[in-house]
Amino acid sequence: MSALTRRFLFSAASFLAGGIALGLWLLIGRELGGQWPAPHLASAHAHLLLVGAVMPTILGVALWLFPRPLRDDPRPKAWHGEAAWWCLTLGTAARAVGEIARASSGAMVWRWLTVGGGVLQVAGLCFGLLALRPRMRIGREVSRES
Repeated sequence: MSALTRRFLFSAASFLAGGIALGLWLLIGRELGGQWPAPHLASAHAHLLLVGAVMPTILGVALWLFPRPLRDDPRPKAWHGEAAWWCLTLGTAARAVGEIARASSGAMVWRWLTVGGGVLQVAGLCFGLLALRPRMRIGREVSRES
């Protein structure tokens, strides 16, 4: 397992822990405090779990398990995977902080942080697809292996 795969899986576990903690906090507030969560908190919870935990797990495992490119295929660019990890990790963290802060403050800085985090998340997913592309096989490539 490569260092990049381990980083994807470690950051996914970290965001999962954060998403579970935020979800528990929202549950306690709703059930014991009678306070429905603000939409920004619910969005932060969803992004921590789905984009922060699920997507890095998928990308990390796919980079680990998908077959390596064939010898005569163009070599994959290693920086695509690195960029995917950095963009997804920083983007999810920024978005979560921005949305959590936005729940109690309408300051423009939190709005920009949330939007910037979302843009980084999209960029990270695009870089992730670019990193996986050389490992994806289509029919004619599979028949060349035989």
